[in-house]
Amino acid sequence: MNRNLLLVEDDPTHRLLLAENLSDAEYRVTAAETGQQALDLLCRQVFPVALIDIRLPDLSGLELLRELRQRQPDCCVLLMTGQATVEDAVAAMREGAHDYLAKPFRTELLLMKMERAFHLQQLKAENLALREEGPVQLASASPLFQKLLGACRAAAPTDATVLLLGESGVGKERLAEYLHRHSQRSGKPLVRVNCAAIPETLLEGELFGYEKGAFTGAQKAHIGLLEQAEGGTLFLDEIGEIPLAMQVKLLRVLQEKQLRRLGSEKEIDVDFRLIAATHQNLEQLLAEGRMREDFYYRLNVVPLKVPSLRERPEDLVPLIGQIVGQIAGQYRQPPISFDPAALQLLERYRFPGNVRELRNLLERLQVLCPGETIRPAQLPAEICGSDRGAGSELVQGFRTDQTLRQAIQQFEERFIRRVLEEEGGNRTAAARRLGISRKNLWEKLREWTGVTNR
Repeated sequence: MNRNLLLVEDDPTHRLLLAENLSDAEYRVTAAETGQQALDLLCRQVFPVALIDIRLPDLSGLELLRELRQRQPDCCVLLMTGQATVEDAVAAMREGAHDYLAKPFRTELLLMKMERAFHLQQLKAENLALREEGPVQLASASPLFQKLLGACRAAAPTDATVLLLGESGVGKERLAEYLHRHSQRSGKPLVRVNCAAIPETLLEGELFGYEKGAFTGAQKAHIGLLEQAEGGTLFLDEIGEIPLAMQVKLLRVLQEKQLRRLGSEKEIDVDFRLIAATHQNLEQLLAEGRMREDFYYRLNVVPLKVPSLRERPEDLVPLIGQIVGQIAGQYRQPPISFDPAALQLLERYRFPGNVRELRNLLERLQVLCPGETIRPAQLPAEICGSDRGAGSELVQGFRTDQTLRQAIQQFEERFIRRVLEEEGGNRTAAARRLGISRKNLWEKLREWTGVTNR
């Protein structure tokens, strides 16, 4: 995030002190003494945040605010005001200022408001990027997955807690994004938290935030992820990894819609919609005492089971088309395609890593073979290994001191015997697979073994 900050203050001592404090907090401060200097700077540089004294020698803070909003409407403005001009500051907020500071103010308060302002700008940028991506597209021809999407469409506009269940890699995060983007909160942040990725010792501080000095190393206040989701959606992935002690604290937030940062006695109101996800069996965690019953029932309002890729084979081809299109567009390459044999191998494969494994495979093939038609030999061993083994077995022991006709006859016999074995000796089924008549098959068997038709 761009941490450029425009500081407009006519008092040289106060300007220098503010600039030093803000620079120490790693903001890149550009200072102006007058309103006109500030306007000149706005013509040359983009500022995500501006801190402006409401009393300036040439322009009022309100006049500067109006000019600033015309030139850089996305800039987040904080005003500094004396007690006598608080009413002016309130009027400025009606015209679009983000917040104000009444002089004199503590450095801690200044840094906390500055952190909030920059964080707000970051969330705006992230949400703009999400909107520019367009609606969430979930390719599916599977009745099972279509049923799930129907449930998602019904749940999305509500504030009900959704619990997404399913194996790793099935696309739970993608569905959480779908729910958020189709909700009333879509204009607000979607904050994603992988509970398994945050060490237990840091989890509380990351979720709830902390004040400066709350613990050793807390050099400045930190807004927690729950606060960051204000007005939007909080997605807690791997919810089964939340420790019992943290479950109690989260449960309180979900019930009372208030939290307290580490090192603070102040209650902060929070408003977010919760979506949780896990690949674990939560009922088993309950039985093992690793999940609180009240926490489980608080989560389990709208449970949705996301099917694995092997449970919805109809989706393989639509997913391949969608993912290849996305990756080829991302790398600006001609898309790959698959010949029928390679596609058949993909359809037989069980994809234990689900959609994530499919996406990784397609990205690898797209990067290494852009624009090519993928053949079985280009697929990894785990996908076509069994077929390669079968092929090796069929040609094993072939001699080169025989004619082509003899070699073909030898292969034909081995091939037909192999199909018969796989069909459990059922000649009708074997003939159907071989594409020959049952009579033709019987004649070949009689030729090789002398057996009669039965």
